[in-house]
Amino acid sequence: MNLADRFLGSSLGLVWAILSPLLLMSIFVFVFTYVFPGRLPGRAGTLPFIIWLLSGYAPWLGLSEGLSSATTSVVGNAGVVKNIAFKSEILPIVGAMMGVVPLAVGLVVIFLLQLFGGEPINAAVLVLPLIILLQLFFVSGMGLFLSALNVFVRDTAIALPSVLTALLFASPIFYALSSYPAPIQRFLVYNPFYVMAECFRAPILHGTLPPLWMLVYMVVVSTVLFVGGLWWFRRLKSFFDTRL
Repeated sequence: MNLADRFLGSSLGLVWAILSPLLLMSIFVFVFTYVFPGRLPGRAGTLPFIIWLLSGYAPWLGLSEGLSSATTSVVGNAGVVKNIAFKSEILPIVGAMMGVVPLAVGLVVIFLLQLFGGEPINAAVLVLPLIILLQLFFVSGMGLFLSALNVFVRDTAIALPSVLTALLFASPIFYALSSYPAPIQRFLVYNPFYVMAECFRAPILHGTLPPLWMLVYMVVVSTVLFVGGLWWFRRLKSFFDTRL
């Protein structure tokens, strides 16, 4: 399923691809600036906090959208998988790429806030395309595994949104890592969802490259997920016809 198919029949069509992430970001910005107000230590005003919040939430939007699309990619293209001989492994990878749209919308909003709010935009943001590719690699690995599983256990796609919501609030995305108890911090610092968000925050907020250990860690985790997911997918794909 591509973007055009997803919004087929709606009045706004592809506009929803932009409007939907904007609405989600607006809701969380409102909640965490007015209902449960937060501030960045050492920074006055709400704008720095909003930029910090969105620089973690925008990658999450891309990740969740890409993973959801990847998970349903095989079942959603059952006719193609059953009737056309092709490398079906490409379906979850293409699905993972769907997450680039909300991520791009979020990054544009962040840069506009920085531009009009007088916040500096540093040259370090030029590394963001590489970080986006790393996230795609990460999501594709999980998508390969979940898309094959979803063919046999359809509850996978149904349960995924709830699991992602739980992971969102269990990860230091909306709250600084320092706000968690020290024993929990030792484990959360290796949470790949948190590490991925920090890889975006480093160039956007601090004008620096992401810490080397974070990049190496995500490359290793993503490689393991991708190789393992590809093996799992290919092991199960010969049985797809019996369940689609």
